[in-house]
Amino acid sequence: MKKWLVGISAAVVLLAPQGSIFATTSKNMQVYFNKVNIVVNGQASASNTILYDGSTYVPIRNIAEMMKDLPVTFYPNEKIANIGTIPVGQQEPGVPSVQTDNSKNDVREQKRDTEINAVFDTITLMVNLQKVEANNFLYNGRTYVPLRAVSNILGLGVAYDDATATAYIGTVPEGITIKPSDSSKSPEASGMYHIPSQGEMNGWNLLKGHPYEDMTEIYYQVNGSMILTQVKDIRNMDMDELITWVDDDGRTIRNTRRDIHKFFGSFSNQYTSSWFSSKFGDVYTDYLKVSALNADNLVDQYLYETGQMEVPESQITLKPDTPTIEATPNSGYNKYGDGTVVFYAYDRSGTYKGEFIDSDDKYYVKNADKNSQPPKLSDGWMSLGILQNIYQVSHQDTQIVIKQGTEEVVRLPLPSNWNQIDVRETTSGNIRIKKYDNGINKQITETWIDEDTLKEKTGVRFAFTGKTGVDDYALIAPTKNSTEKQITLELKLPSHWNTSSSGDATEINGLHIKKENGKRYFLVKDLEKFNFITPIKESKDFTVYFNVDDLTAAGLLK
Repeated sequence: MKKWLVGISAAVVLLAPQGSIFATTSKNMQVYFNKVNIVVNGQASASNTILYDGSTYVPIRNIAEMMKDLPVTFYPNEKIANIGTIPVGQQEPGVPSVQTDNSKNDVREQKRDTEINAVFDTITLMVNLQKVEANNFLYNGRTYVPLRAVSNILGLGVAYDDATATAYIGTVPEGITIKPSDSSKSPEASGMYHIPSQGEMNGWNLLKGHPYEDMTEIYYQVNGSMILTQVKDIRNMDMDELITWVDDDGRTIRNTRRDIHKFFGSFSNQYTSSWFSSKFGDVYTDYLKVSALNADNLVDQYLYETGQMEVPESQITLKPDTPTIEATPNSGYNKYGDGTVVFYAYDRSGTYKGEFIDSDDKYYVKNADKNSQPPKLSDGWMSLGILQNIYQVSHQDTQIVIKQGTEEVVRLPLPSNWNQIDVRETTSGNIRIKKYDNGINKQITETWIDEDTLKEKTGVRFAFTGKTGVDDYALIAPTKNSTEKQITLELKLPSHWNTSSSGDATEINGLHIKKENGKRYFLVKDLEKFNFITPIKESKDFTVYFNVDDLTAAGLLK
């Protein structure tokens, strides 16, 4: 049978093998509760699901309940949980006990994107005494295990429908096909291929045609029933480059990029991603580009696509979890128990397309200034991204086209000046439409701009120079070629800003600058005066929102 490995991608230039780590560690992790629905033989399961790092996790007990006559046996001394039976001729690994997480009543988690603290790999997970090479974690008294890894060992295909975020086990509706991934994070099937590796990796296969070839080399080897994966970071990074950062006490520190990468790996359980990002910015982002890459999923995907890995037939009889939830809730708005507004969406033909909340809009900003927020679903505005879960929607300069399959449902003309920054709202086909600067916009429209946004939109860096002390900084503009003169403006900040998260606006070398919530802000007019930025009056970088009531009145939502 196929055994699955969950790897840790190497984030350094040296080649490091990937493999599962079965030590008990606590970790702060970003997850999505109940984004993925599970349907077993046509009936919806009431089990909680946790989407983490591209995989759907389900409590052990619920997996067993979905698959008829499969017991779950715990062996406390050996820290083993076995789903299923003991194969003929094999002995139990120890003395069994009562299932430890079966005495606690389930609490239905609300659908949300959040951070949780979970304990990883508290047990060794086995199915019919075959070890599952994948992480498990303990959360809220339940041991969560990866749905696909367990299902594959049992010989059960898992079909995933992107439109409704539903995983089907057993009976699969027409038009749903088995995919190697249960997450929209994983790349779509594409022209990946492999070539035999040479040199130190002789005997391995080098995966080609994947989306990350400019950063990594991914090697794999099929060794009997085991698939091994290794990752090499090929980016031309100077690991001896000195990086300057400021700790929580306001002290300026310099370390090599190599040491900082080691710091990221060693202290990932003690500090959050937000903390790392705030301290190290692009250094941390560059580190994550490889360290967070799930090469195992890419290799598995390629093996599925090329027929080198098959899902064996299963004799397991499936049944839905008990109690079941209503598979087709009433359309329109409702509320979760915690007050979160949810919208149950049906297309014009009455087909259920899933449930959506504000955070399903990728541009949604939590706890931000009300004026900086995009229109919200809870306030009656559906983003183009959410609408694309219901219909095929294409947005062009002067029109929006909504299709259902190959049939065009409606075409909404837009005004000729729609791309101008000052145009915020229009009505087309009796449907009100708004637009919102999604943050990708490279144009500057605000009066004050913070250091991070300035760098993102223009490439202008606010950098520590330390020429005479800890207060020395400079704005540095990027150059297009070697002959262009670099624009640099030296700035000696007020000394008290080093220990304060805010500071009143002051003029330094002709530039007005202030500090709020730990960030420096610059007056846009001054930046234009120094030629750091060029004002532009038009922009096409925005996202579109549709009025929900108008969509309903037009028959697009039932």
